[in-house]
Amino acid sequence: MSAKSITSSIPITQPIRIPFDRTSKKYKAAAALAYIGLFTVLAPDAIRYSIGWLGWSLVVIALAVWTVIALGLKSPTKTLARIPIPLLSLMALMLLSLIWSQYREVTLLTLGLQITATLFAIFLANQFSWRQLLHILSNTLRFLLASSLLIELYAAITGPIAPLFPNYEGSEPPHASYLWVQGNLFELERIQGIMGNANLLAFTAVLGALLFLIELIVTDRSKWLPAFSLTLAIAIAFLAQSAGMTVAMGLIAFAATVAILSEGRPKPTRHRIYRFAGLVLALAIVLGVVFRDVVFDLLGRSPDATGRFHIWDRVLGLIWEKPLEGWGWIGYWIPGTEPYEGLVEINGVPMYQAHNAYLDIWMQLGILGLALLIWLMISVFARLWAVAVRHTNPLYLYPLFGFLVIAAQSLTESRLLIEAGWVLLVLLGTKSREPFAELEPLGRTPKRLKLLRIPLRILGR
Repeated sequence: MSAKSITSSIPITQPIRIPFDRTSKKYKAAAALAYIGLFTVLAPDAIRYSIGWLGWSLVVIALAVWTVIALGLKSPTKTLARIPIPLLSLMALMLLSLIWSQYREVTLLTLGLQITATLFAIFLANQFSWRQLLHILSNTLRFLLASSLLIELYAAITGPIAPLFPNYEGSEPPHASYLWVQGNLFELERIQGIMGNANLLAFTAVLGALLFLIELIVTDRSKWLPAFSLTLAIAIAFLAQSAGMTVAMGLIAFAATVAILSEGRPKPTRHRIYRFAGLVLALAIVLGVVFRDVVFDLLGRSPDATGRFHIWDRVLGLIWEKPLEGWGWIGYWIPGTEPYEGLVEINGVPMYQAHNAYLDIWMQLGILGLALLIWLMISVFARLWAVAVRHTNPLYLYPLFGFLVIAAQSLTESRLLIEAGWVLLVLLGTKSREPFAELEPLGRTPKRLKLLRIPLRILGR
């Protein structure tokens, strides 16, 4: 048999295995910091409810020191050079806002938190490959979702769970939203999970579902764990009942279809696909706006987007008072800080965010801050899209999926600016700037052909 015939007989859809040593001391130490840090930013209320704000502050300080040491042990020079310019500019503007901030002490405090979150994201980008990050992120989300189901089962059987360190006065919470877990599992009403927040739980479930799907596709190990995790994530996303995350899933499915169809096509064909996709998306947006009452009804939400229109109206009032420079950086509205304290209350519950990252950044850092955030989002999306479309490995779809989740969340929540949202944005923005040559080798088969074989691989044929 000739060499050519032997080569042609090798299955070209066989996944490329890129092993990494999980037993080395260096990897274990880096992974430990990654897991603890990711839990801290993904489930911050679980820490604050269980050990209080002081305990949470000590955890954050310890993680900050640990992160700096870890970065020092493995030169971060190349990673630091890859931080996007709009991200650096946005952080510089946060610092500059100390000059005109209406609450300088709070701005200084939240700047420290922002720098800590940024350093942690840089640590993740510096220490781990995309495949390693998939492994670490998936394990973290798996733990959060499994523990959320367990705590919901416990609350459903024994009764609602109040925070060990409550953020209200008196023995009884003034509203059910102050509880850690309301115990709604058996009633099939919104659940909060270990996060203590239904919207955060839905975000975690949707992000987990997408990562578990990619894990299921690319893993060369047993498929049962990612398959079970995917089922769990979908169930919890349904129980968390987040309209924003429902829209996000539709957007991601649409983007994934376009990316997969575009891979390997000539440039004119790709552009035709993009133009058609743009028209479809624009039409969907127009129909959504025109028939918004019907859409909100289908999503199980009130026509005012569960009070968000009222929140945005109050926030716009503050924006018009200082549209150019903003009120100063604060990130999450710290209770007791003017002019945010008492700005918005819905059903007696005070709101501590604008529920829209773009309005929030405009209010805090002015029109320049808004422009920098939009520039950052567009630039990160463009790079992640290029990687997802150019690379033949389905592995490189998950960074794009993760970005689309936080982008969709940013329209109805401000968490893009803090904690997990900010860490993921900095991580994706920095990691996506790595040279294409540093990624795993390209295969010979487009993703769309590989994906057609997945059902057979899962069935073991």
